Amino acid sequence: IVSSLLVLTTATSTHAKDLNGRFGVGLEQSLGGVSGLTVRYWPAEDFGILATVGADIITRTDFQFLNTTFVASTGFVYNFAESLHANFGAGLRFALGFATENTTNTDRTEFDIEIPLTAEFFLSDNFSVSVAVGVLIAIVPGEGTVLDKGDVDADTQNIDEDTVRFGIGAITGNLGMVYYF
Repeated sequence: IVSSLLVLTTATSTHAKDLNGRFGVGLEQSLGGVSGLTVRYWPAEDFGILATVGADIITRTDFQFLNTTFVASTGFVYNFAESLHANFGAGLRFALGFATENTTNTDRTEFDIEIPLTAEFFLSDNFSVSVAVGVLIAIVPGEGTVLDKGDVDADTQNIDEDTVRFGIGAITGNLGMVYYF
């Protein structure tokens, strides 16, 4: 965290790629495990608002729902530096997951807070791919996780009470691709 703050404070004199007024649509998976359709809007040159929504529905062949999961996240990013074809930023995201298991009539809700450091690489003026690392604070229900965080979920699956988990997201924890209009 100290090195992240040092990078943020030393890079304030540079300007990020001008995305002012641009709107983008794509696919993304966040540090907390929200995966789905993402939208980004840049009301200022270096400040963006983003949201991601996704769903996972499992049914029988007669379309009787077995398991249903809805996920969403929203937040912002501030780009503090640029290179030839990339923006580097930091932000804050809030993620929410809701799962229903119809076979056992149980509902689970999970809330995460993400603090990502993001690198967004522009392959053209309109298309970018991004990766991020950062801090993840997951509030996991006793029934188990809702948001898919990869291998880190295994540690909290067998705990029979609500937990709060602090951790550093993996470099593959946040991947995305966006087309800007």
